[in-house]
Amino acid sequence: MKLTLPDYVKAAMNMLLESDFEAYMVGGAVRDLFLGKVPDDYDIVTNARPDEIKLLAEKKDYGIVSQLGQNFGVVIVLIGKKSVEIASYRNETYGRDAHRPAQVWYCDTLEEDLGRRDFTINAMAVDIDGNLTDEYSGMEDLNHKVLRTVGNADKRFEEDALRMFRACRFVAQLGFSCDVNIPKAIKNNLKRVNGLSLERVRVELDKLLCGAYADKGMKLMVETGLAGESCRFRINKTEEEIPILPELSALVGVEQNPAFHQYDVWQHTLAALSNGDRSLAVSWAILLHDIAKGQEGVRGYKDGAPTDYGHEVVGAQMAQKILNRLRYSGEFVKTVTWLVRNHMRFGTNIDRPDEVTWRWLRQAARDGEFRLNKDMAEAFKQLTALCVADASATEATEQELISAQMYGKRLVKMAYKMPVHTTDLNINGDDLSTVVTDKKQLASILPVLLRRVQDGNLKNEPMELRLAAEGWVERQNNNQGEQHE
Repeated sequence: MKLTLPDYVKAAMNMLLESDFEAYMVGGAVRDLFLGKVPDDYDIVTNARPDEIKLLAEKKDYGIVSQLGQNFGVVIVLIGKKSVEIASYRNETYGRDAHRPAQVWYCDTLEEDLGRRDFTINAMAVDIDGNLTDEYSGMEDLNHKVLRTVGNADKRFEEDALRMFRACRFVAQLGFSCDVNIPKAIKNNLKRVNGLSLERVRVELDKLLCGAYADKGMKLMVETGLAGESCRFRINKTEEEIPILPELSALVGVEQNPAFHQYDVWQHTLAALSNGDRSLAVSWAILLHDIAKGQEGVRGYKDGAPTDYGHEVVGAQMAQKILNRLRYSGEFVKTVTWLVRNHMRFGTNIDRPDEVTWRWLRQAARDGEFRLNKDMAEAFKQLTALCVADASATEATEQELISAQMYGKRLVKMAYKMPVHTTDLNINGDDLSTVVTDKKQLASILPVLLRRVQDGNLKNEPMELRLAAEGWVERQNNNQGEQHE
């Protein structure tokens, strides 16, 4: 099978070939194209050196991104509105650093360049005509859906500890099984994780959790002990040791009530993760939604069966602590924490009257969690995704899952009807300026209308709101008149 390359990639390769340099597309783009996927970006390698690449690009009037001093031998060339990375063949050796090479140098052959790469499926190259160079049997591994390192797995992970997280991430994205040497090599090199930066680890975690097979990737992380390790975060010229996800191992083997669950807590979490919507916030919420189960003060027993009453409250506290520790943004932490805290309420309200759901929405609108109505509706959409995934990993019947999906759709529609802020009202101060001439009254009337709409005593329609405002002003004026008598 030959690959067809995009025109702008061919243009970049032709730029090199016309001057008698070699040019190959390599790495993830080759892998993805053979998998029938559209690559996020394209990388080219060549025996030309950076100065020669820049000179050729200038002659072609191609743009160059110059802020790349930290990337040895890499030039980003702009062809029209597209960019392509062109790197000189290189090799490297590693020292004490867990990720950065101790020495990097240019080399002269494609084979040397491919030999430094992490996994066989990332060590394939194609020429401009789509012909494959495959020194390490990457195509065979791709066809058999196996993740294998280039050469000795221990050596690859000892060189660069981030490759262990990349292994878990590729399993999560591709659904491949690991060569038997990979889990062993990860366990042998856990000590190297301590030298990795939090920022790099977090990027891999996020990509893993958004993968189509996130459950497989996270399972590998926990089974190998990778999730229980710590990385580093540099702040104010000092380095802080950051535990990654040690809390997850505490879920393994924690039994649940067999009347509702066929899995232990960790197996349930993985099953739910496999049915998630792949968005980052929901994926994190799924991973952490039962994080407090089995904890002291949460775990109990009723009629001999385990219970975890209130685990959503304690779990939200734990989720907040974990995500803050991993330095996620305050807004992201707030979103995931809210999802974890509310996931049990969704299930209990499914078969109850709509007035119960309206009370829930009213409370949510007034809690100060959301700035606008659309923000709250989006949160309930995410909550639906979490709770349907959660239910799918239980003993729920197909009809119960359908009911959960239908309730979620109804819940989101209802959420859109519940205003959170006065700007969600279908009337504003300008509309009321002819009704309310007193500025103090004008400042007071909108919150009054908002509360009445939230209470269900007033429709959020312009005419209804205007009539309510007129009645309120009349009552206020009458009250003032009585006070003056």
